[in-house]
Amino acid sequence: MARETSRRFWTLTACALLGACGGGGSGSSPGLSSSIAPASGSVQIVEGATGQFDFTVTVSGAPGATSVPVVTVDAGVVQQGPVDASVPGRFTVHLQTAPGIEAGTHAGVAGFRLCADAACSTVYAGTQQTFAYTATVQLLDWATFQRDAAHTGFVNTTLDPGHFARIWSWSRPAGDPEPIGGINAVATGAGKVFVTKDVYFGNGAVYALDETDGSLTWTYAHGPLASAGPAAFGANTVYAPTTDQAENCVIWGIDALTGLYKFKMPSACQWSNFFAPTVQGASVMQASQAGSLYSFSTVDGAQQWSTSAGSYDQSTPAADGRYAYQYGTSGAAPSLHVLDRSTGAPVSSIGDPFSTGFSGYSMFSAVMLGSTGNAIAFSGGGFSGRAASSSEQFDPRVLVSYDVVHASVGWRSANAYMTHPAIANGVVYAARNAPASLDALSETDGHLLWSWTPPAGNSSFHRNVVVTRNLVFVSTDANVYAVDLATHQAVWQYPQAGMLAISANSVLYIATGATISDGNLVAIRLK
Repeated sequence: MARETSRRFWTLTACALLGACGGGGSGSSPGLSSSIAPASGSVQIVEGATGQFDFTVTVSGAPGATSVPVVTVDAGVVQQGPVDASVPGRFTVHLQTAPGIEAGTHAGVAGFRLCADAACSTVYAGTQQTFAYTATVQLLDWATFQRDAAHTGFVNTTLDPGHFARIWSWSRPAGDPEPIGGINAVATGAGKVFVTKDVYFGNGAVYALDETDGSLTWTYAHGPLASAGPAAFGANTVYAPTTDQAENCVIWGIDALTGLYKFKMPSACQWSNFFAPTVQGASVMQASQAGSLYSFSTVDGAQQWSTSAGSYDQSTPAADGRYAYQYGTSGAAPSLHVLDRSTGAPVSSIGDPFSTGFSGYSMFSAVMLGSTGNAIAFSGGGFSGRAASSSEQFDPRVLVSYDVVHASVGWRSANAYMTHPAIANGVVYAARNAPASLDALSETDGHLLWSWTPPAGNSSFHRNVVVTRNLVFVSTDANVYAVDLATHQAVWQYPQAGMLAISANSVLYIATGATISDGNLVAIRLK
């Protein structure tokens, strides 16, 4: 797709450079000539970062009384910054990659010409130059619950289902003493996939598997535990939360490359289980079943702050550059709590008027950050019947969108949902049962845009939703499906249910099991 976009852009640029767009013509200014340096440039960036291109056009000779530098770019890939014309006859152009640019390689051409006016009705002959650019954007890894600190479940790439292929599978090692041999949701990073055991009073472990073939790279053995949550990844560190059999809760910091111990981060708790910690910047954050929210340093594990957020277990905060977000109870009313991410100081608390209360035990959800200054969360608490993040909530709940800027409630969904949602390009994707339906909701007001009903043989939806630029992935009790966002039709399926994740290497991971993990992991190559 990037190459096709570049070809379309080249046609427009060539037209503009020839002075044929909009009826412009060439100006007459004898002796004008120009040169460009450099004539091309390339950047390699990770998803969400910004790449910079600079080039300088030197014009020799004297143009007309007025001269305006005009730059043409493909705005979907590159944006124009300021043009420095402080030195006579020299024009330094600053370009940068557009926000939200898709993962992959984007090649194109930026055009420069000197014109008699800003509309470029007259182009001065001899001043046209072109700058060829290449921007390579690498996907980020699946670092925590629903991929990132915003918990959107959005992977910024376009996929062709015709290329999907199963490449390997892995099973939790036999011989564990626990009666249930499940695994938790996975995290990925540094070319590895990180798997923790679903422990209920047994021996805990973190496994690092090579993404290429599923071979075991290293194992970190915790010893006896009461429970273990899913791992998170960031700063070449694996963060694994556990509760031991004496009710001590910690996040273990483990070197992602070697599997060696780095540090641990304790928190107050009871018989807690966890979602994956949330890594944002130099902080790793965790919600405690004892009601507090903690922030620790990714450098040495030192506690940065803790504050009451009315949290329960089976939850993790959302975060951005300024704030941390946690849904919980403080006093009588469930609320969305907005906190200063640097200090933990309360910023606002937005009450949930739709909650029917908490089970007093688990959340089974995390706040999801939208694109319009909003945050979306399940209303009320959840319960699974078992303190394990490899299981899922019993009952569906409505979604509530909060206007963080104005500290008010925006909307609530008309239906109650089972799966944890995903969000992309102004649309929220969530699945419900009775009847089974994958719904696409407007992020602006929550109204239903379209729905997809699974075929016969699929009775219910489970687990989480993952969305890319062109596909939404969802699990039923029998299959994982990819539904095309344009046609609203299923274009791929895999005959197992499970929890989903997509790595930076474009591998789809299915931690199999519809309502609780069966201890197996399947890897599907997507590109």
